[in-house]
Amino acid sequence: MKKQLTTLVIAGLVASTSAMAQLEGLVDRQGDFVRDRQGECVLVLDGTPGCGARSVSLSADTFFDFDKAVLKPAGKAELNKLAAQIKQDGAKVRSISLAGYTDGIGSQQYNLGLSERRAKAVEAYLVENGVSPSIITTKGYGKENPIATNETAEGRAKNRRVDVVINGVIGK
Repeated sequence: MKKQLTTLVIAGLVASTSAMAQLEGLVDRQGDFVRDRQGECVLVLDGTPGCGARSVSLSADTFFDFDKAVLKPAGKAELNKLAAQIKQDGAKVRSISLAGYTDGIGSQQYNLGLSERRAKAVEAYLVENGVSPSIITTKGYGKENPIATNETAEGRAKNRRVDVVINGVIGK
Protein backbone atom coordinates (compact mmCIF):
# COMPACT_ATOMS: atom_id res chain seq x y z
CA MET A 1 0.00 0.00 0.00
CA LYS A 2 2.84 2.36 0.91
CA LYS A 3 4.54 1.60 -2.44
CA GLN A 4 1.31 2.37 -4.35
CA LEU A 5 0.89 5.66 -2.48
CA THR A 6 4.50 6.64 -3.26
CA THR A 7 3.93 5.80 -6.93
CA LEU A 8 0.77 7.93 -6.99
CA VAL A 9 2.54 10.88 -5.35
CA ILE A 10 5.42 10.68 -7.85
CA ALA A 11 2.97 10.37 -10.77
CA GLY A 12 1.08 13.38 -9.43
CA LEU A 13 4.26 15.45 -9.20
CA VAL A 14 5.27 14.51 -12.76
CA ALA A 15 1.81 15.43 -14.05
CA SER A 16 1.89 18.70 -12.12
CA THR A 17 5.35 19.58 -13.47
CA SER A 18 4.22 18.73 -16.99
CA ALA A 19 1.11 20.91 -16.63
CA MET A 20 3.21 23.81 -15.31
CA ALA A 21 5.54 23.49 -18.30
CA GLN A 22 2.52 23.84 -20.59
CA LEU A 23 1.46 26.99 -18.70
CA GLU A 24 4.88 28.63 -18.91
CA GLY A 25 4.40 32.19 -20.08
CA LEU A 26 0.75 32.18 -19.01
CA VAL A 27 1.38 32.92 -15.34
CA ASP A 28 3.25 35.62 -13.49
CA ARG A 29 5.86 35.06 -10.78
CA GLN A 30 3.16 34.63 -8.15
CA GLY A 31 1.45 31.96 -10.26
CA ASP A 32 -1.45 34.21 -11.28
CA PHE A 33 -2.71 33.73 -14.84
CA VAL A 34 -1.99 36.83 -16.90
CA ARG A 35 -2.08 35.58 -20.51
CA ASP A 36 -4.39 33.34 -22.47
CA ARG A 37 -3.18 30.58 -24.80
CA GLN A 38 -2.83 33.12 -27.64
CA GLY A 39 -0.48 35.18 -25.49
CA GLU A 40 -3.02 37.97 -24.90
CA CYS A 41 -3.26 39.68 -21.53
CA VAL A 42 -6.41 38.73 -19.70
CA LEU A 43 -8.47 40.75 -17.26
CA VAL A 44 -8.19 39.92 -13.61
CA LEU A 45 -11.01 40.25 -11.08
CA ASP A 46 -10.58 43.97 -10.48
CA GLY A 47 -10.92 44.67 -14.23
CA THR A 48 -7.31 45.59 -14.89
CA PRO A 49 -5.27 43.64 -17.40
CA GLY A 50 -3.33 40.82 -15.79
CA CYS A 51 -0.21 42.00 -17.54
CA GLY A 52 -0.50 45.39 -15.84
CA ALA A 53 -0.27 48.91 -17.16
CA ARG A 54 2.81 50.02 -19.02
CA SER A 55 4.40 53.19 -17.73
CA VAL A 56 6.89 55.32 -19.65
CA SER A 57 8.55 58.46 -18.34
CA LEU A 58 9.44 60.93 -21.07
CA SER A 59 12.24 63.31 -20.16
CA ALA A 60 11.20 66.88 -20.79
CA ASP A 61 14.78 67.71 -21.83
CA THR A 62 14.34 65.30 -24.75
CA PHE A 63 10.85 66.55 -25.57
CA PHE A 64 10.87 70.24 -24.65
CA ASP A 65 13.29 73.11 -24.25
CA PHE A 66 13.53 74.65 -20.78
CA ASP A 67 10.33 76.55 -19.93
CA LYS A 68 8.70 75.48 -23.24
CA ALA A 69 5.82 73.20 -24.24
CA VAL A 70 6.71 72.82 -27.95
CA LEU A 71 7.86 69.30 -28.85
CA LYS A 72 11.46 68.96 -30.06
CA PRO A 73 12.33 66.70 -33.05
CA ALA A 74 13.85 64.03 -30.76
CA GLY A 75 10.66 63.98 -28.72
CA LYS A 76 8.52 63.64 -31.84
CA ALA A 77 10.63 60.67 -32.96
CA GLU A 78 10.04 58.90 -29.62
CA LEU A 79 6.32 59.64 -29.76
CA ASN A 80 6.16 58.29 -33.33
CA LYS A 81 7.43 54.95 -32.00
CA LEU A 82 4.94 54.99 -29.14
CA ALA A 83 2.02 55.87 -31.45
CA ALA A 84 2.99 53.03 -33.81
CA GLN A 85 2.95 50.55 -30.90
CA ILE A 86 -0.45 51.81 -29.74
CA LYS A 87 -1.95 51.51 -33.25
CA GLN A 88 -0.35 48.14 -34.06
CA ASP A 89 -2.64 45.22 -34.93
CA GLY A 90 -3.55 43.35 -31.80
CA ALA A 91 -3.05 46.36 -29.53
CA LYS A 92 -5.89 46.77 -27.06
CA VAL A 93 -5.39 50.09 -25.32
CA ARG A 94 -8.20 51.14 -23.00
CA SER A 95 -6.70 54.37 -21.71
CA ILE A 96 -3.60 56.55 -21.79
CA SER A 97 -2.83 58.93 -18.91
CA LEU A 98 -0.37 61.76 -19.51
CA ALA A 99 0.99 63.46 -16.38
CA GLY A 100 3.17 66.53 -16.84
CA TYR A 101 5.74 67.65 -14.27
CA THR A 102 8.26 70.47 -13.90
CA ASP A 103 11.30 71.11 -11.75
CA GLY A 104 11.18 73.27 -8.63
CA ILE A 105 12.08 76.57 -10.33
CA GLY A 106 9.23 79.10 -10.43
CA SER A 107 5.88 79.33 -8.73
CA GLN A 108 3.58 76.35 -8.36
CA GLN A 109 0.85 78.21 -10.27
CA TYR A 110 3.14 78.83 -13.25
CA ASN A 111 4.50 75.28 -13.17
CA LEU A 112 0.98 73.79 -13.06
CA GLY A 113 0.19 75.59 -16.31
CA LEU A 114 3.50 74.61 -17.94
CA SER A 115 3.16 70.96 -16.94
CA GLU A 116 -0.43 70.85 -18.29
CA ARG A 117 0.69 72.46 -21.60
CA ARG A 118 3.42 69.84 -21.94
CA ALA A 119 0.99 66.97 -21.31
CA LYS A 120 -1.43 68.55 -23.83
CA ALA A 121 1.38 68.85 -26.40
CA VAL A 122 2.09 65.12 -26.08
CA GLU A 123 -1.65 64.40 -26.36
CA ALA A 124 -2.01 66.56 -29.49
CA TYR A 125 0.94 64.85 -31.15
CA LEU A 126 -0.37 61.35 -30.39
CA VAL A 127 -3.83 62.30 -31.74
CA GLU A 128 -2.22 63.85 -34.83
CA ASN A 129 -0.54 60.48 -35.36
CA GLY A 130 -3.72 58.42 -35.21
CA VAL A 131 -4.27 57.71 -31.51
CA SER A 132 -7.91 58.18 -30.46
CA PRO A 133 -8.39 61.27 -28.28
CA SER A 134 -11.21 59.50 -26.43
CA ILE A 135 -8.73 57.27 -24.56
CA ILE A 136 -6.31 60.03 -23.50
CA THR A 137 -6.43 62.05 -20.29
CA THR A 138 -3.96 64.76 -19.29
CA LYS A 139 -3.07 66.45 -16.03
CA GLY A 140 -0.37 68.86 -15.01
CA TYR A 141 1.14 68.44 -11.57
CA GLY A 142 3.71 71.24 -11.67
CA LYS A 143 6.56 70.63 -9.27
CA GLU A 144 4.72 67.95 -7.26
CA ASN A 145 6.08 64.40 -7.05
CA PRO A 146 9.74 65.03 -7.88
CA ILE A 147 11.75 61.92 -8.73
CA ALA A 148 15.08 63.60 -7.95
CA THR A 149 16.42 66.50 -5.93
CA ASN A 150 15.74 70.02 -7.18
CA GLU A 151 19.04 71.14 -5.62
CA THR A 152 21.13 70.16 -8.68
CA ALA A 153 20.80 70.79 -12.43
CA GLU A 154 20.84 67.03 -13.03
CA GLY A 155 18.04 66.45 -10.54
CA ARG A 156 15.93 69.29 -11.95
CA ALA A 157 16.35 67.83 -15.46
CA LYS A 158 14.97 64.48 -14.24
CA ASN A 159 11.96 66.19 -12.67
CA ARG A 160 10.99 67.89 -15.96
CA ARG A 161 9.03 65.04 -17.54
CA VAL A 162 5.77 63.66 -18.88
CA ASP A 163 4.78 60.27 -17.48
CA VAL A 164 2.74 58.12 -19.86
CA VAL A 165 0.69 55.27 -18.38
CA ILE A 166 -0.86 52.94 -20.95
CA ASN A 167 -3.63 50.69 -19.66
CA GLY A 168 -3.98 47.75 -22.01
CA VAL A 169 -1.84 45.77 -24.41
CA ILE A 170 0.46 47.38 -26.98
CA GLY A 171 2.81 46.00 -29.62
CA LYS A 172 6.56 45.82 -29.36
